[in-house]
Amino acid sequence: MFVSLLTFFAGALFVLTFIFFMMHFIQLFNLAVTHGADMGMVLGALVKLLPDIFVLCAPMAFQLGVLLSLGTMSESGEVMAMRAAGFSFGEITKPLFWFAGFLFIVIFIFANWVTPKNTKAFFDARNNMRGRINKILLEPKTFISIGNWSLYADAIDNGNHMTQVHLVSTDDKSALSTKINAQSGDVNLTRDYIALKLYDGQMQRVPADNPAQIVAANFKEYRVTFPLVVKSVRAPRVEEFTTPQLFAQIRSGKLDAVTRAEYKTDAAQRNVLALSPFILLLLSCPLVFGLSKKAGKAWGMLWSIVIILFFYALLMGGVGIGKKYESFAYFAPFLPVAAGLIISRYLWKTRLRV
Repeated sequence: MFVSLLTFFAGALFVLTFIFFMMHFIQLFNLAVTHGADMGMVLGALVKLLPDIFVLCAPMAFQLGVLLSLGTMSESGEVMAMRAAGFSFGEITKPLFWFAGFLFIVIFIFANWVTPKNTKAFFDARNNMRGRINKILLEPKTFISIGNWSLYADAIDNGNHMTQVHLVSTDDKSALSTKINAQSGDVNLTRDYIALKLYDGQMQRVPADNPAQIVAANFKEYRVTFPLVVKSVRAPRVEEFTTPQLFAQIRSGKLDAVTRAEYKTDAAQRNVLALSPFILLLLSCPLVFGLSKKAGKAWGMLWSIVIILFFYALLMGGVGIGKKYESFAYFAPFLPVAAGLIISRYLWKTRLRV
C-alpha cells in the first residue's frame, strides 16, 4: 500500500505543481518580454516559488494519493482480505498516518520559515524585472536614453568604439545643464549595466542656483557606469514575514487593528495547512473503506474533489472571518480542522464502528 500511495502522491504532486508553476511562468514571461529580462531571470524567480507551491499542493496530492491507493486496494479485495486476517482499520492505515506526520513536519517548517523567505526573494526579483531598462540599441547619430542620461555619438563601430561622444543629463535638479563631451569612448554593455570609458573630453555643469556660472573640467579618461535595473522601494507583504516575525510585529503595538488581524490570521492559516494532511486522511479513510469493491478509483476521485473543496472552502471562510474580526483571528482559520475532526469522528464511528 505504501508504494501505491507514494506513486499516486508523486504523480498528483507533479501535475498540481506543474499547473501552478505554469500559471506563474506565463505571468513572469510576459513581464520579462515587456521589460527586457531573460529566461534565466524568469526561471530563477520561479524556483523561489517552489516551497510555496509545495505547501499548497502537497495536501491535495496526499488526499488524491490516499483515496486512489485505498480505492485500488478496495477494488482488488485487499482491504477485505486484511480485515479477514484480523487487521484493524487502524493497523491498515498506520503507514498513511506516518506519511501524514512526515508531511506535517515538512509543511510546518516550509510554511512558517522557508516559504516566507523565498516569497520575499520572488517579489524582489519580480520588482527588479519591472525596474529594468528595456534593451538598449547602440546606434550612431541617435540619442539613446540610459536612465536619466542621453547618449549621442557620431559613429559607433562593431567593437562598440565611439567617436565624438556627448552625454547629457536629463534629470539633474541641482543644475540647469550637465553634459560631458569626449573625442572618443568605449561601451561595455551587459545584462545589468552599461559602462562608458570616455577619452579626451570635458565635463560642463551650470548650477541651478547660479546660472551665470559654468563649471568645467577637462579629462584624459572618464569612466561612468549606469545600472540597467532601477530598484524601487516596496512595502513588504504579510506572506513575506516568517511566523516569528509576524508575532514580533503583532507584539510591537505599531499595527492598526485591520493589519493586526491580517497578520494573526495568516500565522494561524500556515499551521492549518500543516495539519491538513491529518484532517484529509481522517475524512478519507471511512469513506473509501465504506465503498463497495465495484466503486474503486472513480468514487475515490470523486470523494477526493468533494473533500478538498469542503476543506478549502471552510479555510477561506475562516480566513475571511479572522480578517474581519480580530478577536477570532487566531481561531477562525482552524474552522476546517474542527469541522474535519467532528465529521471524521462521526464517520469512523458510524461507518467503521471504531
